[in-house]
Amino acid sequence: MPKLQIISTNFTAGEQSPRLRGRVDIAKYNASAEELLNCVVLKQGGATIRPPTKYIGEVKNSTQTARIIPFVFSRSDAYLLELGDLYQRVWKNGVRVETSPGTPFEVATTWNDEELAALDYSQGADTMLVAHPDNPVQAIRRFSDARWTVGDATFRPGPVAEVGDRGTMTMTISNGAVGSGRTITAASSFFLLTDVGRRITWGGGTALITAYSSGTSVTVTVESPFFDLTANGSTGPAPIWTLEGTPRTFITPSAAGPLGAEVTLDLANPGWRSDVVGGVIDVNDGIVRVTDFVSTTQITGIVVKVLNGTTPAPRDAWTQRKSAFNAVDGYPRAVTFYQQRTWLASSRRYPQTKWGSKSGLFFDFTPGTDDDSAVYKTLDSDEINAIDYLHSSRNLIALTVGGEFECRGGIEKPITQTNEQINLQTRWGCAQVRPEQVGGELVFLQRGGKTMRAIRADPVEGFSAPDISVFSEHLVRKGITSMAFEQTPESVLWCATGDGKLLAVTYNVEQDTIAFCSGEVSGGFVEWVATVPEGENDATYLLVRRTVNGVQKRYIEKLDWGTWIDTQEIRNAHDCRLEKTGAASATWSGFGHLEGLTVSVLADDVFMGEQVVTGGQITLPRTATKVSVGLPYVARIKQQAPEVALRTGTSQGQAISTHRVQVRFFQTIGARINGEDLQFRQFDVPNTLDQPVQPFSGIKEVPGIGWANGESQLVLEQTQPYPWTVLAIIRDMTVNEG
Repeated sequence: MPKLQIISTNFTAGEQSPRLRGRVDIAKYNASAEELLNCVVLKQGGATIRPPTKYIGEVKNSTQTARIIPFVFSRSDAYLLELGDLYQRVWKNGVRVETSPGTPFEVATTWNDEELAALDYSQGADTMLVAHPDNPVQAIRRFSDARWTVGDATFRPGPVAEVGDRGTMTMTISNGAVGSGRTITAASSFFLLTDVGRRITWGGGTALITAYSSGTSVTVTVESPFFDLTANGSTGPAPIWTLEGTPRTFITPSAAGPLGAEVTLDLANPGWRSDVVGGVIDVNDGIVRVTDFVSTTQITGIVVKVLNGTTPAPRDAWTQRKSAFNAVDGYPRAVTFYQQRTWLASSRRYPQTKWGSKSGLFFDFTPGTDDDSAVYKTLDSDEINAIDYLHSSRNLIALTVGGEFECRGGIEKPITQTNEQINLQTRWGCAQVRPEQVGGELVFLQRGGKTMRAIRADPVEGFSAPDISVFSEHLVRKGITSMAFEQTPESVLWCATGDGKLLAVTYNVEQDTIAFCSGEVSGGFVEWVATVPEGENDATYLLVRRTVNGVQKRYIEKLDWGTWIDTQEIRNAHDCRLEKTGAASATWSGFGHLEGLTVSVLADDVFMGEQVVTGGQITLPRTATKVSVGLPYVARIKQQAPEVALRTGTSQGQAISTHRVQVRFFQTIGARINGEDLQFRQFDVPNTLDQPVQPFSGIKEVPGIGWANGESQLVLEQTQPYPWTVLAIIRDMTVNEG
């Protein structure tokens, strides 16, 4: 029966999965815990109680979902945007921006509450572009704290493509079976002579137009069968038809240039429609941006790439390109800024395509082959890889449903239309959860949302994407719905899970620390997390759904580190809390946001137990000049079963007697070990019961906890609203070897 003393010096492996309980052979075993509930692993290795949440305010309409996103103009001008059903509100430094006292500043938006989760965004200076697959790209612009605008981004032009032509009228085909001599009839005049040779499609059917009869009738050959004999224009329950391709006739430009010159483009036969305005015409190796529709045979435009001449171009030698984005084909779902370009990606019709603006001109997507021209590229893959997110780091990264692509220019050159290299690096696929940059790595959720991976640069292979959640897979089984990285004070990636929990992932590559901690916000369901810089530190905000007095509420709450880890100036570890100061009183009001709930109360930094908020008030057993009221939560560390090498093998499964436990605390007030409270109050101090307990740093000793078979379970808890940090645990044990 050898006597041993073992020490746990850190928790840098975090809370490990139950699937790893038998893996005593890995180095991370002795740096992990069976449970780290409501804890944060410090960069130095210890574990502290997670910061409490401070009540900031209620969203506009708690019955509908909302979303919070950061808008960072500078460290002194950083905002939290509250996006809800067709509106935006603004918060700064934890205070709602108002146009006048009690009147929130608000601006109308285009997104309804069901669309908020699919928003992607990227910010440059005082403008943020927001993408959604069912809405035009929006530009959020800041002019001052209480002056913002939200509206369509004014691309001139936006990305263009040979999308064909559409109208609002109904189309009907006489016979949908494969064969010639069929007739397509339009409900109103649409067809033109130059449509002969083009194809019309809807609902999977394809027909080649072989003869023009009138503006409402053409003869076609059906190449793929039409199961629906009727199609709608831009809306309706029936399929939407498209006249594909470019008018098939000769085109003659009036001039070849110079850049910026106004020219006319004449067709030999009628073929122009009014919606060509805003698009571009590729002709004679040049490009003309269309500015005006004159007639079905003439349009005018501006030369944006000089033509090689004015010789008439025959059909199939020129192209009509219109906006790639519209209500039928969809809008981009991804946006970012990279190398002085705006990048958009992935619409319904072009799921694998990305578009980069002209260099230095963030709203100009004029195509071309010059180095500063816009970039139009489609991912080359053996399967459909719809792009979910674009991310700018060392190179441009495209995260798709089927894999991760690296996009870069030539050797030591930026991306251009002629030199871009797009390489598939890994095939994990990305979930529709916005990735988060953590130092030099990009953290994303694998397709399905239940595995977390980090893209890491590889000097040979481009990048790799290892699974960083494998040792704590049980914590992400419900999926991750939102992530936000808090660089300071403690380098934590905060994650909201599919079941409303709050995970803290300490992420410090330099110290080889990726430590997952489980957690929950007391009485609440976390829907979104967002981090903005405030002063010297980052501030993380939560959107929390709660039931208060039988009514659903959605609150914005702030994870409030304060300064407690170092100076202990803040001692109120409870959620959705409010602090109030004033004249000495036993009755305190203003807590209506917690009506009917059981709250934890500190009065003048002394724990006063728990009460139920009634009429927005609490009543203390004595007067106080400062109170802190919030919902209680418990922090818990449950140690792994000890593993030591014995002469006969392992200590696992052996009878173990723990004679003594010593815990090294840092700036701690109150703790419980295996259900027994440790003494922190000094009773030799006069009036000690009315004075706040002073924080303790050092070793606290606990008597032996006796014999146990194999586990020697050790559970440390903080059940009071005070700070609590554990640096090391020392155990004196006897192990029965036989």
